[in-house]
Amino acid sequence: MTGVNPKGMALSADGTLFVEGSALDDQQEKLVVIPKGSSAVARTITLSADAHLIAAGADGTVFVPNPFLGTVSVIPPGADAPSREVAVGRTPKEVAVAQDGTAYVTNQDSGTVSVIAPGAGTVSRTIDVRKTPDSAGAPHGIAIGPDGTAYVTNITSDDVAVIKAGASAVAYRVPVPGGPKEITVGPDSTVYVLFEASSLSVIAPGETSARRGQPTLRNPGHLALAPNGSVLVTNTADKSVSVFPAQDLSIPALAAVKAQAVQAQTKTTDPTAQASSDHTGTNMSYLPVIVGTVGAAILIGAAALILASRRRRHS
Repeated sequence: MTGVNPKGMALSADGTLFVEGSALDDQQEKLVVIPKGSSAVARTITLSADAHLIAAGADGTVFVPNPFLGTVSVIPPGADAPSREVAVGRTPKEVAVAQDGTAYVTNQDSGTVSVIAPGAGTVSRTIDVRKTPDSAGAPHGIAIGPDGTAYVTNITSDDVAVIKAGASAVAYRVPVPGGPKEITVGPDSTVYVLFEASSLSVIAPGETSARRGQPTLRNPGHLALAPNGSVLVTNTADKSVSVFPAQDLSIPALAAVKAQAVQAQTKTTDPTAQASSDHTGTNMSYLPVIVGTVGAAILIGAAALILASRRRRHS
């Protein structure tokens, strides 16, 4: 029992579970800390009103976006209160933390991503993720790949903005129609996108288009990637969780598919290989036919000689 109405969760590298939500008694926004293997709350941390989805770094630092205030609360490992409030853009929604501790924050009404360096009290850089300057794009979900690449879902512009590690601008965009909202990245850099049109898309590593879609139940909420590669999706309206097995979502990398196609085409159209193959086939496959024909001619000739000899003797 957490004592709060759970809204967001985060798991640190050491197995500590952080749960954010409004308290059941006074409706105050709070963060509860549950140690690994325990079923009891170790400590409770008071937060500002309307705290949203949280994230935890590898060292246990917790980042809490505050949409109303335009800030992110930073709670160090073992602390009982936020150590600092970092001002970001308008309406921060989600946070993703890279392996080096750098935090990336989506600012939905600013159309930007704020980058907070480890231990910093201010934003180190702001990245514009809007597709066009006259549209906010509504960036919402964010995930960090194993190589440090950040993937940001833009709900209203129907795309995923891709930001390379250390960059200050969007490298390229992947069109995902239907209002992409939540996103996660696998250890092999496969990207999974959940969008409001009740579907799940898969983007293979290095590709610039979504190549597969799986329908979900209505009003999907969030998604998570299991260690076995399965994707779990929460269905808010149906109060359930859908599990998509890894084998149903796995797709071959486009580079491998193209390489196989080129190799097959080369074997088919190479005149040298084809001539060699045809020549070898003639020598081997037709040899029994030739031998059989010669043998048949010899037998027919011998029979004709024997018949002629008998006729002469009879005469």
